[in-house]
Amino acid sequence: MPGESLVGASSYRPNSPTISYGPPRGVFLLLLATTFAMGVEYAILMPTVWKYVQSVGGSKAYLGILLAGFSATRTIAFVFVGWWSDRRAMREPFMFSFFIGAIGNLLYGLAGGLNSFPVMMLGRLVAGVGAASTTLNQSYIARASSSDQRTRLMSLTRGCSILGIAAGPVMNLLLLRLDDEKICTGRFCLNSMTSAGYVMVVVNLLLCLLFAMFFVEPPPQMSSYSRSLSYSAPAVGSADGGIQETKYSEIGVENDEGAVFDELTGWEAVKIVILERAGWFCLLVNFVTGFQMTALETALTPITADQYGWGAQENSYLFAGITGIALVAIISSIVFDKMSCCSPRGIILVAQVSLGVSFAMALSMNGGAKIPLVGLLVFAVFLIYGIVLQGPPAMGIYSIMIGDFNKGVFMGYSQIVLGVARIFGPLFAGITLEFHTHWFLFAVLAGVYAITPISFPFVWKKIVNEPKEEALLEGGSMDEAMLHNPLMDDEEDGQ
Repeated sequence: MPGESLVGASSYRPNSPTISYGPPRGVFLLLLATTFAMGVEYAILMPTVWKYVQSVGGSKAYLGILLAGFSATRTIAFVFVGWWSDRRAMREPFMFSFFIGAIGNLLYGLAGGLNSFPVMMLGRLVAGVGAASTTLNQSYIARASSSDQRTRLMSLTRGCSILGIAAGPVMNLLLLRLDDEKICTGRFCLNSMTSAGYVMVVVNLLLCLLFAMFFVEPPPQMSSYSRSLSYSAPAVGSADGGIQETKYSEIGVENDEGAVFDELTGWEAVKIVILERAGWFCLLVNFVTGFQMTALETALTPITADQYGWGAQENSYLFAGITGIALVAIISSIVFDKMSCCSPRGIILVAQVSLGVSFAMALSMNGGAKIPLVGLLVFAVFLIYGIVLQGPPAMGIYSIMIGDFNKGVFMGYSQIVLGVARIFGPLFAGITLEFHTHWFLFAVLAGVYAITPISFPFVWKKIVNEPKEEALLEGGSMDEAMLHNPLMDDEEDGQ
């Protein structure tokens, strides 16, 4: 049923500390379709993009600029679509993103026939704006699900993206056959490189149609930072098939003298979420993840082409293997989340260990021009596992830290940080590979990684997901109770 929630109706328990709810199943399937499409785009573009850049006279530095440009416009668009989704119907920015994505991918496909790197660059810049829909997925989940459901739901969306990537080798094998057909009419050429753009034109237009027909808006969001609200329960099975009715109770904000203030400025909200609740650590994890992942994505195909003579088909198999490791990490994240002994911070700790092993292997490899294939593969396995494993729990914790402040805005901040990392990652990798300094590439990636485990002990006690029952009984919000500062608890117990 379109309006059926992912968590059954019996799970809705108003004013209970055990309340658990999720988005309508039909809408969640649309979100999964969106992330699947992003995975497909990645899978069919990354194995061929280096060859495509070369075909129009580009270098490795051009490759880095192309990938960084996509991330740059997506980062800028995160702010816009996040603001838009908080103030108007969320369907609007979703459909806008898909339509713009279709235009950008069309330009990317046409660049081959025009033999123009500027057109290719313009296409990726425009497509980056369309890809900003990823922050809307997270915002929807944050607004339409309870805190205990978010890590699982975000893991499922990440897993669906990985499944899209897993379809890459099969699709690339089919698209490679286009090279034998030599389909070229005037400025229009259809081959394994240009088809990465044309396929996504069709996918984006189809998503736009599906969202226009079946999307249901999430529960209402507060209009400003002026109040912290308690979300008691959404109604299930409404006439239009979605979560439409919500009940909020207002919570006043007191100063030291007991005076109540109704207004919280944007900066005060940022101070609470990012500084006091240690949201900065989750943003740091986002940055490190984005930087490492995009640097690896940019470096892999040129390295395998230069050192092992691999082409698009071999690289498709490589990315399929990476996808398999990512799926294992997603499954691990879901399994760990269901185990009572594994908290989100414990999952992040396991991920940090995996990343440490990967960089220990990378730095132990020969510092010369030749990279051992086995060493590169072992490095990639542990790196991908750690990167993918730590993402969902970090974002689940971050959504709890946001509490009842504007989720679209704060999720936009997380995507901005990720976007900045995705700009610097490809630029750094492309320029580094231009000078054939592989060891320096791995050393800098290891240095960036080291920032996270060094910071982890300082926020360990703040990364929690157990609600304080007394906070709930006092009328606080579910999210606020889950972010009750354990450091303050220790101080109060000692008095």
